[in-house]
Amino acid sequence: MGAIESVGSHVARLLPGAAPSTLRRLEWAARTQTFCRRDILHARGIALPPFVVLDGHVMDRRVAETGQVYAALIAGPGYLGGLRSISDPNAEAFYELVALTDGSWATWDPGFVRGLAQEDGRLAVGLLDQASDFGAVLNLRLDERSFETARQRMAAILIRYGKAIFDTPRPVARRADLAAMIGASRVMMGRALRELEADGLVQREHGGGIRILDKERLAGLVTVASPDGAPAL
Repeated sequence: MGAIESVGSHVARLLPGAAPSTLRRLEWAARTQTFCRRDILHARGIALPPFVVLDGHVMDRRVAETGQVYAALIAGPGYLGGLRSISDPNAEAFYELVALTDGSWATWDPGFVRGLAQEDGRLAVGLLDQASDFGAVLNLRLDERSFETARQRMAAILIRYGKAIFDTPRPVARRADLAAMIGASRVMMGRALRELEADGLVQREHGGGIRILDKERLAGLVTVASPDGAPAL
């Protein structure tokens, strides 16, 4: 296991144009917390503060009134989220944030970050760039949901997150999480997974893991490509 990157290192890499004094103030003002697997880090319906994942993986998840679970993204170390609260501190989060693993994250008061951005235009531009990248990824995910089958969406998820999330001795996410990520019922998810297994592309493991057997052929099923330079979310 590698060393956990500090808050200061993350913000310097994510917001390289900001003034050094601004980055130091962000580092000093960060509130760092640890979390355990399956902890709900943030509940839906209240403002989600700006945050960066320091260690581990988290998932944006929404549970519909029907009980169907939807997942917007999985994020690992270095992901900067909660940017909406900087422009609207009272904005309610549409998704809850759930820990997939043990880990840690740092949060900031949104009003504090907004004040820094008003003082340092380079920080404001960096935050705008981050929001723009997220918008590009969101459009890609909407394209996937609109134009690809459950089988193709599963292939995209396994290519994107397979090694870190599913193809490990102790899988980070459950197969139920996989259903949420492809926007399908567990029955449909199971059918698509069995089809991929029958084609020799993946293999289900005891304990809930999914081993990727033929990454090249699996990638060939994906028709919606990631935009150049977009973060891998």
